[in-house]
Amino acid sequence: MSPKPDGPIALVLAGGGARGPYEIGALSVLLPALARRGERVSIVVGTSAGALNAAWLAAHADLDADAQVAAALPIWPKLRFSDVLRPLVTPTGSFRIGRYLAGAAVGHGRLEALLDPAPLEETVEQLIPFDRLARNVEAGRVTAAVVATASRTGRTVVFVASRGELPGEDRERGIVYVKTAKLTGAHVRASAAIPTAFPPVHVSDEQAPGWYVDGGTRMNTPTRPAISLGAGRIVIVGLNGTEPDEADADREEEQPDAFEGAAHVVQGLLADPLAADVRTLAATNELLRDGHRDPAGRATPTPYIFVAPRRRDAIGELARAVYTEHFARSTLLLPGRDLTLLGRLLGAERSDMHGELFSYLCFARELAVELIRCGRADAERWLAREHDDGPWRLGRLPDEPPAPRITPEAAPGA
Repeated sequence: MSPKPDGPIALVLAGGGARGPYEIGALSVLLPALARRGERVSIVVGTSAGALNAAWLAAHADLDADAQVAAALPIWPKLRFSDVLRPLVTPTGSFRIGRYLAGAAVGHGRLEALLDPAPLEETVEQLIPFDRLARNVEAGRVTAAVVATASRTGRTVVFVASRGELPGEDRERGIVYVKTAKLTGAHVRASAAIPTAFPPVHVSDEQAPGWYVDGGTRMNTPTRPAISLGAGRIVIVGLNGTEPDEADADREEEQPDAFEGAAHVVQGLLADPLAADVRTLAATNELLRDGHRDPAGRATPTPYIFVAPRRRDAIGELARAVYTEHFARSTLLLPGRDLTLLGRLLGAERSDMHGELFSYLCFARELAVELIRCGRADAERWLAREHDDGPWRLGRLPDEPPAPRITPEAAPGA
């Protein structure tokens, strides 16, 4: 493998709500490690919480890696539930839900969302200097993209701020690329508008105006857009584990409740496609390395770095422990009452899978600190392993058994 990338390095950041600090923890290790090799990310693509992190990093692309890390690490621990959502129980919220239930009883109820993320608009504007982001794009320092899902068509829309040309529509995967004059807070909030929990966000982009919801409903880890935008190498940071908890093998099985069932649905939407995308990328790399043709048109392998929690319930375990220690015994009259109430509603103390659901909305310093620590540890573990070229890998993941051999004719388009 060439000691230097054949093309730009792209950073792909997955979605996961309040789990976003994990990505910053991982990047606090990876970005300086790449800088020491003379390598720097110049394409950032994110979904949901990853879109917020991607936009922030693009806005600070003029800083060196160490300065970026120093500025990024304090952000998530300072976020509070009230910076993202209005209180769970308010007279206005109770009236809104009551009005919906009354209307539903006679056949015309309407409820935009279960939660009210009104504070998020101001928070995003305060955190991300979008004018600075635009200057970095104009200077050619970075291409920035956020992924959302169009409510009307259900297609994945990638809003891109770039000086270069964009790829055409990917009809096979239902991906549309939209060149925007300037990324805004609306683009980021649209990418993070979790259906049912958050209301859709209207984006007044002249190229693709309309209502949008969370990009994770169709593409939580936007690896394909990163490649289409010209990436020669890819750094992927995921927020969902890909392996089962071995300790569960000896545990007596109990009937799952509704929230555990919901957690499994979320895992199916987010974790399983993540693992499949990385395996597809690795399998295609191996075919190209062996001299075969990629039907999707890629001519050379795409080296990658992949950091994510190993166990599928690892973050749920962290969130459960944080809830048990800091919020489970709190009174609803004290600060943190919304997290106490949310945890009680979801049964966060009952199991790690209940903790999984709680973790998506647990905007609390205590969880953010633990997630940063976990992200750092997982990134350090990746760097400690032997790969093909320093931190860069071509083939299957470490410790993963060989996949069934794929013929060139059946090769997937990673």
